[in-house]
Amino acid sequence: MANTHRGWSIARGRWPEPAWFAVGPNYDASYEGPEDGWVDNGEKASAATRDELLAEIDAWIEENS
Repeated sequence: MANTHRGWSIARGRWPEPAWFAVGPNYDASYEGPEDGWVDNGEKASAATRDELLAEIDAWIEENS
């Protein structure tokens, strides 16, 4: 089974993380200090199953293209 879908890296989480998660090829995050903490560009997805994750990735790409 591929660990990517449409260029997104897919991984299986460990409890208490989501069962499946992915980040897009342009995912970016930075620490903005104690007031704002970590901020990312939102290019990520998570789901309970791999099939649901693939659907989430497809939806994210559709909404942000």
